[in-house]
Parts: sequence; structure tokens; C-alpha cells
Amino acid sequence: MKDKQIVYIDTDIGLGTLGAEIDDATALMMLLHNAAIQVVGIGSVFGNVPVKDSAANLARFVKFFKRDDIPLGFGADHPLEGDLAWFDGWKQGYEKTLSYEGELPRTNSCDLLIDCVRKYPDQVSVLTLGPMTNIALAIQKSPEIISKVKEVIAMGGSFDECPSSPEFNIHCDPVAADKVIHTGWPVTLLGLEVTRKASFTKAEFLALKDADPATALLKSQAAGWIDRVASKGWEKDGCALHDAVAAVYFLDKGLFKTVQVEVHVSMEKGASWGMTYIKEASSISGKIRVVKEMDVKRCRKMIWASINR
Repeated sequence: MKDKQIVYIDTDIGLGTLGAEIDDATALMMLLHNAAIQVVGIGSVFGNVPVKDSAANLARFVKFFKRDDIPLGFGADHPLEGDLAWFDGWKQGYEKTLSYEGELPRTNSCDLLIDCVRKYPDQVSVLTLGPMTNIALAIQKSPEIISKVKEVIAMGGSFDECPSSPEFNIHCDPVAADKVIHTGWPVTLLGLEVTRKASFTKAEFLALKDADPATALLKSQAAGWIDRVASKGWEKDGCALHDAVAAVYFLDKGLFKTVQVEVHVSMEKGASWGMTYIKEASSISGKIRVVKEMDVKRCRKMIWASINR
């Protein structure tokens, strides 16, 4: 039997916080359903929701899958630098986080990542679906893990020629993102210009059967998120599942084309805080890649097959 692919996931999962984003959960669905994947740990982090809510959402979601074997982490609640004053505007429209009666993770997400890499040297793919704060803290605390990580796959950035605004995950903690991107390990970034192509309509979500608690919660929360997306003018009659595209990349890189690049993360305070800019790499020895193309049809099909079970 072929060896399983090993992955550590870092997420600011919002499913369970009514009104919040749903795409982290769809990425987790793809990986938790897949028998060929070994999830060695999942860390929570602030981002879509405060970390106490993402930790509760994560613990609840993993319990839906009866995966008590997966270690969970409680991660960073603020960026390495700067503040989250702007987040008050982002969370307008959020309602309460569903109560969770179980025990929240006690292990720090940073320490969990370090432990996983030490246990599985040269085998762990790190899939980061939110701000990269936990990952930056891990390499700051134990820099020896840099050479032992197989790859880092991050949903983050916007790599249009003239980006109009920073992408959310990078905007939350540009300093951490810059540290993770430029630390020397192989990094692949999936930006909004690619991930937004994997969009699904409200009708598709409403047609889902409540086959299990995870799908039922996703279905119930999708309509509200799609309405929010439409009200902001981001998308029309649907929503992109950005983080699920990053999970597809981990599962099947043959559906994507990447280019080797140099990346600049803006540290200018104000509107450009966290903007990402790229140019083609001047050296073939670089380890930073950006996804430029994907097979949209096959990617959507792969995502939806994991949701509509």
C-alpha cells in the first residue's frame, strides 16, 4: 500500500460562528474524508474569528468526524506586529459562536507543529489556511524545523498585476507571512485571483442533504455567508471556497501550474498593509512558487465530491 501523505493544518475555521466564512471547513472536509491522507495535527489561530472561537469550532468539527486521534492546538490570538482594530468592520454581521461543551485544545499550536515535524522529519506538508502567525512563531522558537518540513502550502495573497487591496490572511499578520514565505523552505502560495474561480452557488448549497452534522452545519451557514459576500460586492449569487482550493493543490498538484517568483509583502501601515507583489525569480534556486493556473472544472468537481457525500 502506498504511504499516506502527511499534513499539518493551521486554520482560523469560522464554521460554527454564525455569519462567518465557511471555506476552512470545506478544506478540512476534503482531508478528513480522505483515507490516503494522514492528518498529524491541526492548529487553531485568530483570523476569521477570535482564536477562542476558532479553537471551539475546530474541536467541534473534528468531533463530527469522530477523529479524536488527531491532536489539536490552541494558537495565537494576535499578530506579531500591529493590531486588529480594523477587524471590527470585518466581523459586522457575525452572530454568536455555537456553544461547545467539550474540552478545548490545551497544546499551543506552535508547539504542536514543532512536535509533528520532529516526529515526521522531511514528511510533513504544512497547509496554512489563515494568518501565518503560528507558523512564524514555530520557526522563531525552533528554527531547526525549517530544513525538516517537506513543503508549505498557503492560501494567502493576491497576485494580480495591480492588486486593489490586501488579501485577508496576509493582512492579518504581514510580518508573520513575510517570515514564513522567506524562511528558506519550499513555499507555494495560492492567491485570490486563482482561488476565487472555485465558486459555488447558493442553490448548490441549499440542495445539499443533511447527511451528517458537518454537512448540515455547512449548509445552514452557507446561505448567510453568501448573502454577506453579495452585500459586499465581492461575488454574486455564490461564494468561492478559497481554502478548499489549497487543499486540492495538496492532494493533486497536477491540476495546477505554478511559477517561481520573488515575493514582496508590504509593511507600509495603512491601506497597503499586507499587499503582496511578485516578479519572476531571478535565480532558479528559489523555493517560492505561486499558482498561476488551475483546472477549474476538475478542481470544483473534486471539492464538491467531498462536500456532497
